[in-house]
Amino acid sequence: MEQMEAAGIAGDSVATVVPKDAQVLKPTRNTAIKCLKCDKVYIFPGDRDDCLAHLYLEHRLVIADVDEIAVLEDYLQYWEKEFQAHEFEQYCTTMFLDQLPDGSYAKNEKYFLLCDILPQDFELRQRLQEQRLNAALERHQFELTDRSFSKECLFCRTVVKGLRADYLDHLFDKHFLLVGKPEKLVFVDELLDQLEENINKLLCLYCEKIFKDRPTLKEHMRKKGHKRINPNRREYDKFFLVNYNRAKQAPAQRKQQQRAKRRSLAEDNVSVDFDKHFARQDSDGDHDSDWSDWAADGEPHSIKCLYCPLEEAQFSVLKKHMIDVHHLDFDAVTSSLNFYQKIKVVNFIRRQICLLRCICCDLQFDEFALLSDHMQQETHCSIGQRSNWDKPEFFFPYVDNDGLLCVLDDSVADGDLDADVVRIISEDSSAQINKDAEQLSLENFKL
Repeated sequence: MEQMEAAGIAGDSVATVVPKDAQVLKPTRNTAIKCLKCDKVYIFPGDRDDCLAHLYLEHRLVIADVDEIAVLEDYLQYWEKEFQAHEFEQYCTTMFLDQLPDGSYAKNEKYFLLCDILPQDFELRQRLQEQRLNAALERHQFELTDRSFSKECLFCRTVVKGLRADYLDHLFDKHFLLVGKPEKLVFVDELLDQLEENINKLLCLYCEKIFKDRPTLKEHMRKKGHKRINPNRREYDKFFLVNYNRAKQAPAQRKQQQRAKRRSLAEDNVSVDFDKHFARQDSDGDHDSDWSDWAADGEPHSIKCLYCPLEEAQFSVLKKHMIDVHHLDFDAVTSSLNFYQKIKVVNFIRRQICLLRCICCDLQFDEFALLSDHMQQETHCSIGQRSNWDKPEFFFPYVDNDGLLCVLDDSVADGDLDADVVRIISEDSSAQINKDAEQLSLENFKL
């Protein structure tokens, strides 16, 4: 019963349908919704939870999966008209529980569940889902093309005019605030207003801690890497377009999939090949297939070029490609560098290419093709100046699972080590040196 109550009461606000003839599409605010059975009126979205609690406590009605209903206001208005002429029993599933709505014990208390098992309810939810998706797509198209946008930056006094994408790019390029890609966002104005309100309250956008002043907040967000929104907050779901296209399956289809999944699990449990999965390493048989997914000689499956999207399986082939196409001999330009400096060079180049910046002159480009043409024409396919890449931050990979880092040669002769490289002496060697020093000391000071 507690789960059913939570399903009917708990939840976050959702975006509502906007008329297509509206000049600027925005989620509906302050909609008056009448109770499904009585004359009590609630103002949505502020009184949303109070309305759902009233339906449960006063009328013993639970709405299933209320958080998945696209436009709850239209959903309630539809059923309010239906229940004016019909009782709950005609549309709802009737349940008998041994407790009252307040949790106290009682025998055979009647409750009602309104859910999408009813075809009429399922079709209503699907229709509302499509209406909300169409409204979101219309708003999304408007935001991508509207050039009348103008807003002051959240962190500096710069006023960005033109496309909303330009404003989001400014937040990322100048302040490293990652809100989201413009092609994946909707209702951007409301999102930016909400972020601005949180910052004015001295509230961290990610961990939502409150700080004493604005400089302390900015320093916290910079050091902790909190210049992004919290992905676990449901309030931000309505600003991402992917959340508007979650198709819901019919109950019969869900049951069939659940049965098929249980049947598959049962078959897997019965037909387990213990000889295959739990064979000893020293047992007879061919075990080559067990290691077929391992890369030979410890190399990754593919290695990406530093200056273009080309990927090769062998490092030697990739180095020849960089010589022929980019006129860079990787071994020659890194011959004087040790293993750790080569790591810094690779991570530095990866970052510059990802940010569409030239490695030598640090010019910013809008497209990778323009950057590639510039580097080819100016012969800027190099490793850049040492002052740019010889920094501790480039010890860490900029690209996940970078295959090039796995094939760098870490064998360096003793004479090639730089003065700033700390040599590590093993514990056994150190113990032997101490023993020799102790013996020498006894011989020199022997009475």
